[in-house]
Amino acid sequence: MKKIEAIVQSGSRDAVVSAIKKIGVGGVTVHSVQGQGSEDPPLIGQYYSKEMIICVVEDPKLDDILNAIANVACTGTKGDGKVFVTTVDDALDICTKKRGTTSI
Repeated sequence: MKKIEAIVQSGSRDAVVSAIKKIGVGGVTVHSVQGQGSEDPPLIGQYYSKEMIICVVEDPKLDDILNAIANVACTGTKGDGKVFVTTVDDALDICTKKRGTTSI
């Protein structure tokens, strides 16, 4: 399983969620976040508002999801965002007690 954390412009949040849901992602978590990119000037206390979309997916879906995010979130301008992918060793659905990919 892979955990995808996509940091995107606020205006593309709904399009990203819709695109990844079409691929078969069950659930997503969305956070409003603020930050600075590595090339942004070090302005203390000044951050850019973005949206972070988090989901956990089965490995075979990863490339399709990354392509979908890039296709809908790219405006061609600086600051479109980043996507981070990490490996998830296990997962547990608290109520059903299902583990692994059956829990997502």
